[in-house]
Order: sequence, then structure tokens, then C-alpha cells
Amino acid sequence: MDAQQRPASLPPQSRVGQTLNGKWTIERLIDVGGMGAVYVACHRNGRKAALKLLHAHLAYHPEIRTRFLREGYVANRIGHPGAVAVLDDDIAEDGSPFLVMELLEGESLSQWLSRAGGKLQPAEALAIGGQVLEVLAAAHKNGVVHRDIKPGNIFVTKAGHAKLLDFGLARVRDAQATTGPPTAMGTVMGTAGYMPPEQARGRQDEIDARSDIYAMGAVLFRAITGRRVHERDMEFDVTLAAMKDRAPSLALVLPGAAPALVAAIDRALSFEKGERWQSAEDMFRALGLAYEELQRGPNPPGRAVVVSSREASTAGGVADETGSLVIEVTFGSIHDTALARERARTLEVIDELSSDSQRAEEG
Repeated sequence: MDAQQRPASLPPQSRVGQTLNGKWTIERLIDVGGMGAVYVACHRNGRKAALKLLHAHLAYHPEIRTRFLREGYVANRIGHPGAVAVLDDDIAEDGSPFLVMELLEGESLSQWLSRAGGKLQPAEALAIGGQVLEVLAAAHKNGVVHRDIKPGNIFVTKAGHAKLLDFGLARVRDAQATTGPPTAMGTVMGTAGYMPPEQARGRQDEIDARSDIYAMGAVLFRAITGRRVHERDMEFDVTLAAMKDRAPSLALVLPGAAPALVAAIDRALSFEKGERWQSAEDMFRALGLAYEELQRGPNPPGRAVVVSSREASTAGGVADETGSLVIEVTFGSIHDTALARERARTLEVIDELSSDSQRAEEG
């Protein structure tokens, strides 16, 4: 596509009210990122979903288009209800690709942090981290390395489930090949403040599951302390610090932090991959021990309510005025049943939307 044919860059809000391909009417804007925008949209059959559209001015880049559209394949490959389900993909009339995803109710971790004044109680942060690690364990077993774990890509639903979003930068390894467009050595892809040293240096061949472990540690460090691992004025300097500087111990930034909590996060943030937790399962167990230590302490931390009692009842959860549903789903007695219920809900959403869409097409 030449320069005269390239779609113009339009404000994301201008999409509201548009109908794409005679099927999806965009009702409101949810969020905007560097690659695209996410909207609530209603299918002509009345079913609602989330639509993620690649920004129009990026649509003419073949590699960007390919990475964007393969997100659905990667997310669905994982087979875990904590990975957001991508139901379909299509191309809008102006050439912008879009993904149809399950519509979630809740807020991103970045939004929650903003609402909470910049940081969470350690117990809440551990619960969110634990659920994301369960998704990462499934992803890594299926050859998927996310490469962009950050607060904005973690969504916490009203039912207390942490969902991992945006697999657009994920690396997928099959038994004999790596799928997706190759990434040149020296190219830095990721988010400043959450990339491990090898990723900040652009050493693509060194990125593996332990790179996601570091990023998860960086997210927990941010959520608990209210600051990033390497605080600098410029994003470039943050990335430069990640390349050469070791992460400070949580104990130095948060004096009095529980020893098991310090050990869990400090090891995740080890400069050398061989010194980190070697699997998501290992780190999950460490977070569980840290949570238990917090609960045994002389002054167990208060647990903020994530959803109201009414919302918890609707979701089938157990939150009340003294408990947190996200903690119950992660470390509580309802963990297995809550996970099974979320898996069934996701499958039902996929089946209903697919069936309704097929009926609409046939009609």
C-alpha cells in the first residue's frame, strides 16, 4: 500500500458509533494502547463483545498486522481460562484488522493501582500474581513466552479472576520451529520498567520463560512498593538501567517486609536467569508461602474488598465485608471450583457467540 492509500490516523473515540462490516456496532471506548484500541461492540444479533482494533496508521505494516492477528491463535493455544479468549478476527472496511474477544467486567491492574493510590496490600498483590503465574505455567508448557507482562496487561474481573491480556509480542515455539515474524537481534520489544536484562538488551535468543518470571516480579514490586524496579526520569534510562543494574532488594525499598515476601520477589528479579525461579510453578509456590507468612504475622494485613457482596453473590463467589474474592480464588478453598466455573463460563461465551454469529450469517 503506497503513502496515498494509507489510512489516516484518527482519534480512537471517533470509532464510536461506527458499524464494522455491517456486523459490529461500536458502542464505547474501553482503553487505548500503542498498537490499538479496545471497544465494547454489539453484534447485529445482539451479542456483545470486546473489539480490539489495530490503529489505522499501523495497518499497512505487514509485520505489525501479522503480529496483531496472530494474538488470537497464541491466546487460544494456551487453553487456560486466565488467558483472555479471542473469538474471531476480521478486517474493517478501512483495512484495519480487529480481534473479537470475550467482554470482561472489572478493571486492569494499572487502573486498580491508580484507584488504590499507587499500591496494593501485599496479600492482594500476591493473589493477583499467583493467578497470572498459573496462566504463565500453562503458556510456557505450550511453548508460549508472553514478553510483555505489565499492570496494563493484567485484568481483574468482578468475579475475582486475573486475566492475562495482549499476546501480540508473544514468542511461540513449536517442536521444530518458531512461529510468527522473526525479531531482529538488538531490537528491543517490551515495556520499560518490566523487561528483564536480556530483553532490554535486545538479545532475542536469550528470552525464555524465566524472562516472564522477571517481569512478574517487576509487576509485584511495583504493586507492593508503588514504584518501578528502576526509577529514572526518562523511559530510555529505565531500559538502560535494566540492561546493566541489578534490581534493589524489596527489603531496602520496603523496610519491614516479610522475609518470605522479600525472598519470592528478590529471586524473581535476579539479574542472571539461572538465579531466578526456574518455572512459574516454583514462583507460585513461593508466593503461597509468602501469603501464609503474612497471615501468620503479628499484624496480618487487611484485605481490601475487590467486589461488593452483591457482585460476589452474582459471580458465585464468597467475598464479604472482611474478605477479598481475588484472594479466595487464588489461595482460598474455592480455588479449584472457581477455576472450573471460569473455564465453563469462557467456553459458554465462545459457544454462544459462535452459534449466534453462524445463525445471523445463514439468515
